Amino acid sequence: VHCEEGLVCNTPALLGAVGICQKPEAKSMPTVIAGEGKECKMSVAPEHQVHCEEGLICSAPLRPGTPDVCTRLAASLSSSEVVAELASVATPSLRGSASAAQDKQP
Repeated sequence: VHCEEGLVCNTPALLGAVGICQKPEAKSMPTVIAGEGKECKMSVAPEHQVHCEEGLICSAPLRPGTPDVCTRLAASLSSSEVVAELASVATPSLRGSASAAQDKQP
């Protein structure tokens, strides 16, 4: 007796034992890990994903068309670091607003 198409016959190690038709096990792919500031990809098929190191998140940049990047969680950043990070990626018209916001902080 043969298994249906797409199934494999898994038999125990005992000689002459009956096999069971099952879905083949997915081959595990090694997880690709990226560090802070490196490109990450989470919205693609699992075999093409690039995860961030522990403590980092894969975040979309403020500029459309640029790749996602591994960044520290916002909770671990001070308010001045958040403002500085936003100012570094803001468009020129927004840079003045970001620095003004930083000056107003206690």
